[in-house]
Amino acid sequence: MRRTALTAIVVLVFAAFCSSSLAADMAAEFSASFIERDAGAEHKGKIYIASDMSRYEIAGSDEIVVTRQDKKVMWLIFPKVKCYVEQEYFGAPKQNISLPQETDTGDLKREFLGYEMADSYRLKKFMVTVKYNKGESADRYYEWYRDNFPLPVKTQSLDGLSSYEYTNIKLGRPNMELFAEPKRYKKVSMEEIEAMEESGKIKREDSLN
Repeated sequence: MRRTALTAIVVLVFAAFCSSSLAADMAAEFSASFIERDAGAEHKGKIYIASDMSRYEIAGSDEIVVTRQDKKVMWLIFPKVKCYVEQEYFGAPKQNISLPQETDTGDLKREFLGYEMADSYRLKKFMVTVKYNKGESADRYYEWYRDNFPLPVKTQSLDGLSSYEYTNIKLGRPNMELFAEPKRYKKVSMEEIEAMEESGKIKREDSLN
C-alpha cells in the first residue's frame, strides 16, 4: 500500500506516543476504528491501545500487527494460515508530546483555526507546519483534537485528498487477550510468510492497493 507523507507523519506521531510516558500519564488506553484515505483509495481497520501495547488490523489484509513494548517484541499474526512471525521491537525514541496549543518551536508550528463539530464532539482545528533541513522544505496539514484524547482525531492534507481519522473511539483498556501471543499458532520465519504471499495463500497490508 502506498504511503503518503501525511500518513508517514501520522505513523511517526503515533509510534512516538506509544513509546512515550504520555500514555501512562493520561491513562490513554482506547480502541477505535480508523479510516485512511489517499487520492481516492480508502482503507479501514481497527486499532487497540493499552499501556506499552498496541494492536493494528486493516480490513482486507490477512495480517494483524501486535506490538509489546513491555516484552520488546512484535508479532505479525496471520489467522488465515494459523501462524505468526516474532520480531524484536524497541519502539520509537522517546519524545515529549503535549496536547496541542498554538506554538512555534522553529521546526513545528501549530496554529489554532477554530472549532468544528463531529460525532457530537466539539473539535479544535489546527494548521500544522513541519519544517525540515533548516527550513528548506516543509509539510503542512490539518489536525483536529477533542478534549481528553491526546492524539488527533483526524489528520488531513491541505487539498483534502489524504486523511487519517479515528471513529467509534472507546476510552479504557481493551481486552488484554488482544495483545497476547497467539495460542496454537505456528511460529514461522518472515521468508516463509513471503512465500505464502507469493503463492496467494495470504494477503499482507503492503500488497493492498
